[in-house]
Amino acid sequence: MDNINTYISVLHGSLRKKLELIKELLELTKEQSMILSKEDIDADHFERVVEKKEIKINEVLDIDKGFQSLFDKVSGIIKDNPQPYRQQILEMQNFIRAITDMGVEIENLEYKNREKFKNLILLKRNSIKDFKVSNKTAVSYYKNMSNQHREWQSYFVDSRK
Repeated sequence: MDNINTYISVLHGSLRKKLELIKELLELTKEQSMILSKEDIDADHFERVVEKKEIKINEVLDIDKGFQSLFDKVSGIIKDNPQPYRQQILEMQNFIRAITDMGVEIENLEYKNREKFKNLILLKRNSIKDFKVSNKTAVSYYKNMSNQHREWQSYFVDSRK
């Protein structure tokens, strides 16, 4: 019985920690959205945010693994006799609801960010393509103009008015 209380306490703490990490992920996703909304994007800042998010996601995945293995151990006992653990179970359910709500919000923001990023990439590609075309045109023009005069050709200047 004492082990069960300890396990439930650990489950409760895991969910609390996961909720904190999900909040941090939500803030990082909002920061990403803000970066992508700017006209002049700071690529280094964007990359740092992506790296921070990756770290947080890995921490969430680790918590999920530990939570699931521990939950598998105690779920049968809790289902058989939930009354002594009622308060902690309710708190954990509230954590799960909050985590789910924030997860949906993160997912929506990620979708919007993905679209912003696709548009940004498309604009940059078009800009690069336009640059290449104008560069190629300029090179072609200068090459053509430099080939206009041949050594065997002579220049006549009409000085009459």
